[in-house]
Amino acid sequence: MVKVFLSCSSHDQTYIKYIIDDLRTLPEKYKLFYFLPPYKKDIPIDNIIERLYDIDLFILFITNNSLNSQFVQRELSQAIYLNNLNRIKEICPISLDNSIDVFKDSRIPEYIKNRIYLSESPLETVQIVRNFILNY
Repeated sequence: MVKVFLSCSSHDQTYIKYIIDDLRTLPEKYKLFYFLPPYKKDIPIDNIIERLYDIDLFILFITNNSLNSQFVQRELSQAIYLNNLNRIKEICPISLDNSIDVFKDSRIPEYIKNRIYLSESPLETVQIVRNFILNY
């Protein structure tokens, strides 16, 4: 089983839910992990971070909301750490907001700047995510 973590801001949930709905058609060997409202219960950030130790792939949806989210920043920092340890195979950052200069924005770690996909639409985002996941 390939475990995929989707990191995003809850403020972007309409866009992200569109992507998740499409990804539900992936073969059963892929399992998605994400946290969007309504939450079943309040989940401490430490529990979310702990979940990353079991993840194979980490997908970051870059928006101003996600870059300003302490939760997303903490998830990303941990994913980079685990990627350096080869615990997470790969990080896939996707910019959903063309107003963000991903190469100059100081909220984006240098570690991922040369890996960022730029998406112009939800459909393009779905294609990027599907292609990334299906490589595993």
